[in-house]
Amino acid sequence: MAPFSRESINPMDLNQLKTFITVAELASLTRAANQLFLSQPAVSAHIKSLESEFNIRLFKRTPRGMELTPTGIIMRDEARVALEAARNFIHKARALNDTSICALGTIAVPVILNLPGVLSELRQRHHNVNLTIQQNISGHIIDSVISGELDAGFVIGNPSDERLEVLIISPISLCIVGPWSWRERLSKAEWKDIQTFPWIATPPKCSFSTISREFFDRNNITFTPSMVADQEKTLTDLVCMEMGLTLMREDIALPAQDDKQVYIWPKEKTVSQLCFIWSRSRASSPIITALIDSVKTLWSIVD
Repeated sequence: MAPFSRESINPMDLNQLKTFITVAELASLTRAANQLFLSQPAVSAHIKSLESEFNIRLFKRTPRGMELTPTGIIMRDEARVALEAARNFIHKARALNDTSICALGTIAVPVILNLPGVLSELRQRHHNVNLTIQQNISGHIIDSVISGELDAGFVIGNPSDERLEVLIISPISLCIVGPWSWRERLSKAEWKDIQTFPWIATPPKCSFSTISREFFDRNNITFTPSMVADQEKTLTDLVCMEMGLTLMREDIALPAQDDKQVYIWPKEKTVSQLCFIWSRSRASSPIITALIDSVKTLWSIVD
């Protein structure tokens, strides 16, 4: 590669290229001057400077206005390429020097989210990003994304708010669990028997509340909660303390059952979904776009 030399670069102004393209598109010095907020003599000077610098003729005057010469047509196309390359250079330079703060909402116990993978993918797409993780239940994450407190978030369920964009990531299996010491009763229990056990519910803002209600409604079962808890760790602890049954993610319930902490009711499970959400109003944000692309790559989601 030849060494950089100032003498090899003509002192051409990108503003002159912009003026040239505008005159070419409008076929008028006057209209170009108005669009560029320049005087007509300034526009003429830009064109004359380019023609003089490269010893070419870009336009000829006609009754219809400024008409490109054959050379002008070629140089117009080259000027467009040059301006686009300059814009890309500026945008890239600014992005590399711009530190963005991204607030991401996650459900509790986010093992299934592979957050290190998300962060790695995000940093490949958006340099200098500072990621803040906020754990909460799905309903509060949805509210925070809508309000702008969070940039995006992972939730379980079926978000239907028209202000949100939703990307379905994967199915989530959920099961009814009880204390390990109740396993004999639970192994023989039918739906009519299940509703006689005390039930540990979740708050209305938790997706498990809606999922449980729909699960029970499909089987014509009603429950009166004996207590309410909003964290999966707390739910597990309460079940182990023989306070009642609850709905639990199967990926959490299976290891707990292997440790003889809980017993999974074997008759029936239900399925929901893990989703990635963001606000429609921020869909064009570079950080949101980078997050979406990162999630799609990590979970091999094809549009």
